[in-house]
Amino acid sequence: MPTESNPQDQADDLRDALVAELVRQGAIRNSAVRDTFATVPRHLFVPQADLATAYGDQPVFIRWDAETPISSSTQPTMMAIMIEQLCLEPGNRVLEIGAGSGYNAAIMAHIVGDTGNVVTVDIDQDIVDEAAANLSQTGFHNVTCVCGDGFEGVPTKQPYDRIIVTVGAYDVSPHWVNQLKDGGILVVPLWFRGANLSVALRKQGSEITGLSASPCTFIPIRGIWQRTEGYYPVGDPPDEALQMAIALDSDDAAYRRELGQVFNQSAELREIGRSLDGQYYTQNIYSGLFMFLTAHPDVYNVYSSSESGPFQGAGYGLIDLDTMSAAVLSDHYPDKALVYGNDVAYEQLLDLLEQWDELGHPAIHNLSIRALYEAPGALSEGEWTIAKRSIYTWVMSWRAATATSCSPRSLS
Repeated sequence: MPTESNPQDQADDLRDALVAELVRQGAIRNSAVRDTFATVPRHLFVPQADLATAYGDQPVFIRWDAETPISSSTQPTMMAIMIEQLCLEPGNRVLEIGAGSGYNAAIMAHIVGDTGNVVTVDIDQDIVDEAAANLSQTGFHNVTCVCGDGFEGVPTKQPYDRIIVTVGAYDVSPHWVNQLKDGGILVVPLWFRGANLSVALRKQGSEITGLSASPCTFIPIRGIWQRTEGYYPVGDPPDEALQMAIALDSDDAAYRRELGQVFNQSAELREIGRSLDGQYYTQNIYSGLFMFLTAHPDVYNVYSSSESGPFQGAGYGLIDLDTMSAAVLSDHYPDKALVYGNDVAYEQLLDLLEQWDELGHPAIHNLSIRALYEAPGALSEGEWTIAKRSIYTWVMSWRAATATSCSPRSLS
């Protein structure tokens, strides 16, 4: 008679299946990362979840504030992508902002080995204590758990070869940069006008230069640098008829009031001379369309919950307040734009889309990012700056695709 497998065998089988899927997706590209995910038992770090959930490709929320999650064990796909971006090596000293369950710290501790160490910091003492207990019980003694505000890093343990931020941030803390060795790598989820990207940055003297970027979603950072970004309603007071929201770095009632005037004009569907089907984030998270459009200083992610208005769902809006005009792209109309007011914004959008075609529709993996302490005197051809609440100037450009794995032990 067949016998039921024991829980340990079930966990091993589910973990192997998860790792195989992460490799198939391309989230894992490096043999050391693969072997680590195949070894470290995630279910022991999230005992509140059943085995199927623990080894599902999904986040496991471990703390809530009312109905809002404030801490989690990150989705394995996103965790693997960020670990690959971090380019860990044996012997590295690593700082993690956001301890969660301790599982991510265990993954990193396994890769850096006994000659390396990991420091993980979280703002809540109970989360720190739970992560420390999980790490101790699973035998990871090269991890130090600290309670503190992640914005400040952990200066007593610096310098670090690598820093990873596992909460959504609006900017790069100067403390992280100061505590990172020159040549070291920082991986951080950042907000760019509604687009969330996990960005790998290398510290090089007076600037931090992007190595790679990947779409992501994270619980926002708490503490000193608590995020103010979000989708704010168009109109002040919010226009109930429009039911529109726009992605802003912070609330600006005067700006929202002007937007209400623009979008309360009649809208007309106009041809854009091409189809953008498959190029929206909702269809392909790796599409570079939105980040390309940010070369225009007044392009934003917009959203409407209306079920009857001309604009519904998610889209990208180019807004020209000087002429009270706007043009909105939406996956509902892949070959058209919704035009509000006169044609000024619409014509600017058509010019941008011509350039998009000439570039060959680059993906997020082709995006090059630099963060400068001082604004550059001049930009090179093909570069642009993106308006962002930041102590840095963020310079973007497009480049040929490069492999995200930086270890010689890449999978064949």
